[in-house]
Amino acid sequence: MSGSHSAVLGGFVLSVLLHACIGASSKASIEVIPARPKAGDIVTLNVTGVEGTIHFASWYRGLSTNATDQILTHVNGNDIKGAKYFPDASGRQNGSLVIRNFREEYKGYYTLQVQTHRTLQDLQIKVNGVASTVFSPFTILLGLLLYSSVSYL
Repeated sequence: MSGSHSAVLGGFVLSVLLHACIGASSKASIEVIPARPKAGDIVTLNVTGVEGTIHFASWYRGLSTNATDQILTHVNGNDIKGAKYFPDASGRQNGSLVIRNFREEYKGYYTLQVQTHRTLQDLQIKVNGVASTVFSPFTILLGLLLYSSVSYL
């Protein structure tokens, strides 16, 4: 195995370990209520376990936090509309997203970015009743950087 392949593999392994450690220390999660929504349901992407006071919560369609995918940001009791805003969506002070009159096109992946006085966290969920654990790009990059530093020691 060449040095670059070894570094990538080592970085990936370290990323998995970091993700497990970060995930274990973070109790924040998202639950879809009801778990398998039907057309017309009121669906809550219920956020729990966020430690500290939430300063803002931004919701995105898909697995990225690009501005072009932003649904809304809930801050100081107000919803600020993003590029992917739809009228059936509204934010809550606890970071949750409520979708009224659920439709088939609302199914898919959602990403939450929540800022507290302690940390900025990204969480993902797939609305079909199946939660998804995804490595954040930060975790992968940190794993690669740490592995490359350790491998030169």
